[in-house]
Amino acid sequence: MQALVKTERGVGHLELMEVPVPQIAADEVLIRVRACGICGSDLKIYDDQHPYTAPVTIGHEFSGEIIELGAAVSGWSLGDRVVSEQHTRACGRCRQCLTGNAFACASKRAPGYFENGAFTEMIKIPAWLLHRIPARLGYVEAAFSEPCAVAAHGMLERTGIFPEDIVLVLGCGPIGLAAARMAQVVGASKVIITGVDRDEKARLPMARRLGIDAVVNTTKSDLHELVMDITGGQGVDVVVELSGAASAISQAFRLARRLGKVCILGQPPVDEMTIPYRDALFRALTVSFSYSSKYTSWERVLSLFERDMLRPTDFITHVMPLTDWEHGFDLSRTGDAVKVVLTM
Repeated sequence: MQALVKTERGVGHLELMEVPVPQIAADEVLIRVRACGICGSDLKIYDDQHPYTAPVTIGHEFSGEIIELGAAVSGWSLGDRVVSEQHTRACGRCRQCLTGNAFACASKRAPGYFENGAFTEMIKIPAWLLHRIPARLGYVEAAFSEPCAVAAHGMLERTGIFPEDIVLVLGCGPIGLAAARMAQVVGASKVIITGVDRDEKARLPMARRLGIDAVVNTTKSDLHELVMDITGGQGVDVVVELSGAASAISQAFRLARRLGKVCILGQPPVDEMTIPYRDALFRALTVSFSYSSKYTSWERVLSLFERDMLRPTDFITHVMPLTDWEHGFDLSRTGDAVKVVLTM
């Protein structure tokens, strides 16, 4: 079968090549992949700026159907349409696993990074990680579940949005746009989202079409001045950092109100960042770092999809076959797309 493989360390080294069909264990299922979204981390793996183990098939935002069941699998049938959490190799015995936080298990090895992922025809997954795709949702739409689950976990579960909160989302990539729309769905009184000049191609116009209350190109506008104007000089209730830019990360702490909250989801290019520590301390900010997702994140997002409260089609701008992966990567990198989904 065909797979998009990071063959070795270094920039590039992505190759569409023939690989063996996975052999499943007793607790696993074999899934025929129908669609898989291009994530920013896939671009970072191409650039050698994200952890991974080579050689590895990349891709993790996938949907598909079960075509083989392990001997110990129950509750699932051939032909079931599924999406999957990312916690392969989680031990099931540590404190994190036993408290429902397998995403933080030290033994976890996520597909697409350390285990073979989903830019391919078939993938094996432990059955306990699966979620059913709602009947009204197609495979391409369902492939947007994983990035939305990441947003839901960080913003709604770890940080918390209350009715009438004013929320600032820094960064208008697919997860940023989904987070902004989710904040509206759960009752935020105003939502502000930011981008830069290159985001005027697709992402900032998308934010305006979604009805986000304030859409700010920070290359052209003073974000601090706008936030203070909207909030009467108080700052926002919640800042969600999704840009990964050093300047935005620092600014996140300055734009939250006293006793406000900061949710850190964006991945910066370096390990250490400078923040206004004393300023954040004396305003008693609550700061939540977050990555990945958990069972409840996925169920919440799939429910939002099923009830048409969050529409994947609002965010997916390009769909193309796996063989066109290079074009899809280019669109994602240049900002000409919001979300690109590859079909198998």
